[in-house]
Amino acid sequence: MAQPCTGVILAGGQNKRFDGQNKAFLRVGGKRIIDRLLEVYTRLFDQIVLVTNDPAAYMDIDAMIVTDHYSVRSSLNGLHAGLYAATHEYAFFAACDTPFIRGALIRRLLDVLAHKVDIIIPSTSAGFEPMFAVYKKTCLPAMVWQLERDLLKIQGVFRKVRVKTVAEADLREVDPDLISFFNINTPEDLVRARTLCKENP
Repeated sequence: MAQPCTGVILAGGQNKRFDGQNKAFLRVGGKRIIDRLLEVYTRLFDQIVLVTNDPAAYMDIDAMIVTDHYSVRSSLNGLHAGLYAATHEYAFFAACDTPFIRGALIRRLLDVLAHKVDIIIPSTSAGFEPMFAVYKKTCLPAMVWQLERDLLKIQGVFRKVRVKTVAEADLREVDPDLISFFNINTPEDLVRARTLCKENP
């Protein structure tokens, strides 16, 4: 690994489409999604942070559990809380509803860490993947500035810091189907994930 990096799991969603059931605890391939993530994270990071506004639900998770600093619900709020808690200068982020994250793809992002870069983010034909990216602590002032003004779009931070994109071709070298970005938003996604798991255990 080029630089020490904290691994952050964002578990702050409201799970409205699952009748309040926590998506992190849904099972894919016989394992909870959170456990699938932890298997990857523990091989890559010496610090794991989990951001949630329901800490009691995660008492069995071996991670530093933190909550949002601001009351408004947003992905930016979770990014800020995780980055603030990180002991390393860099932190990699992923959401708790991504069951097929590939360690090789995370390493591809970490391989291009540089002192003059604040964000390393995948760029594909579908756009940026801000919830599967590396952020440096130098992003915190821009995040705070936006959160204090209820400007909640993550892309707003991009205009204030130095961003390095990783091209789709480079990503597909280690994750040909980009399955790392597959996340579960609906019950239909969960059915598909369980089917995909037979091909991507």
